[in-house]
Amino acid sequence: MIIPKQTFPFYGIILLIAMSLGLFYIFRMLKKDGIKDKNIYLYILLYVLFAFIFGKFYTMISTQEINILKAGLSSYGGLIGVIIATIIFELILPTNKKLIKYVIISLPLTYGIAKIGCFIAGCCYGIPYNGIFNVIYKDGLNIPLFPIQITETIVFVIIFIICNKLRNNKNIIFITTFIAIIAKFLLDFLRYEHINKILSTNQIFSLIILVVMIIVYLLKTKFKKTN
Repeated sequence: MIIPKQTFPFYGIILLIAMSLGLFYIFRMLKKDGIKDKNIYLYILLYVLFAFIFGKFYTMISTQEINILKAGLSSYGGLIGVIIATIIFELILPTNKKLIKYVIISLPLTYGIAKIGCFIAGCCYGIPYNGIFNVIYKDGLNIPLFPIQITETIVFVIIFIICNKLRNNKNIIFITTFIAIIAKFLLDFLRYEHINKILSTNQIFSLIILVVMIIVYLLKTKFKKTN
């Protein structure tokens, strides 16, 4: 498949759609649980703000771009920002972890849909690949590449569907995070930027998040046993 150079801002539009779908899911679930509208709207504001800031900073760190205006918006960095915004909001206006649960479940959906934008824009592309469904970006590398972006879309939308089905499981936050992080870590081996690297920036961040989640889970389990 040959993809021509894009002049229309497909990436921004699809990223907006991805965030809107994630927020719609969160809004719908919180409404069902009786959370006040004004609290939901306040959270949405924090969600968008932190996603933008951390999306920019993550790109600046990973690409060493010092100009925040020129730096792109990383979907992975945006997701980290969303998690931080959620933790802060939960500390200020507790929802008994309902918000955290729904946000974590929605993240694979948001991330997966956002990768469609990456596929069209030609960023975050895959390793050189001559097999079926290879992609060639006109005015890009001009070589056959693995369609990692669409692969991530399929994998993460499936993760969302499965985890949403399991949303009443008491450990769904840890289950969703663990599955998503492992999937992200493994899929990153198929990205072009991983070539000649033992671990990419994404994989290092994935391992950090994974270790933190395991520690939190173990502490939570230990605390329950002692009470």
